Amino acid sequence: MLANFSASELLSLFYFSTPIVLLALLWSWESWAAFKPFRGESRYRHAFYNLSLAVLNSLLLGLLFGSIVEATSAWTLQHQWGLLHQVPLSLFWQTLCAILLLDAWMFCWHWMNHRIPVLWRFHRMHHSDPDMDVSTATRFHWGELGISTLLRLLLIPLLGLQSWQLVLYGILVFLSTQLHHANISLGRADRFYRWLFVSPDMHKIHHSRLPQETNSNYSTIFSLWDRLARTYRMRLDLKTIDFGLPHYDAPQWQTLLGMWKTPFSRPPVLPGEQDQQAKAID
Repeated sequence: MLANFSASELLSLFYFSTPIVLLALLWSWESWAAFKPFRGESRYRHAFYNLSLAVLNSLLLGLLFGSIVEATSAWTLQHQWGLLHQVPLSLFWQTLCAILLLDAWMFCWHWMNHRIPVLWRFHRMHHSDPDMDVSTATRFHWGELGISTLLRLLLIPLLGLQSWQLVLYGILVFLSTQLHHANISLGRADRFYRWLFVSPDMHKIHHSRLPQETNSNYSTIFSLWDRLARTYRMRLDLKTIDFGLPHYDAPQWQTLLGMWKTPFSRPPVLPGEQDQQAKAID
């Protein structure tokens, strides 16, 4: 039956089916052998909010940018714009270069989300999840995704990316992010896996509440970007990591409305901070 589909149709089929299948597999793995116990009241409610956010984001971004991304890619191919069209490479090597360049860009984009205050406002919603699991891989604010898509519209003609290469990279991103957000451990295999790819143990550190750990391990698929940028960090006592952001622990920030409001709300003042502010005034 798959023989009746074109290559682009097969890629699109995998693009939409991969996250669903992998979500089910990793959810089962978490249920059978969770790395850390769930802290919240309901694991199912937690996943429902995160996944509902993902569905709404997909609908909104598809409506706003779907045809624009496709048109930009088609125009780029027609006019042979971009770096990859200027270098004589076979289709295999061109595709490999496209994936590496996109992944390098994702590292830079992630780094900027942590370093530029206005971008962090949106990205902190992803980090405010106190119970990281496979559903956290889908927990992004529509504002962050919208800005990322706008910048990608510039990246397509700059690098000479084709639409099917974007789809292929998207599938690889699904595979990687769902795996390394999942509440699982690869055991001893993790140390070998993370030499090339971002592993669950490596990404757990990125979701730590400690700023020096949050601001590390930015890579999406290939871990080499963190090694090259010297932002790679590991630790042994992974079970002691506390996930989330202390200012957004309250249940109100874990609902759909709370997540949407996170970038536009001032972080709540914690009790310890109130004491510090009082001493500063005195």
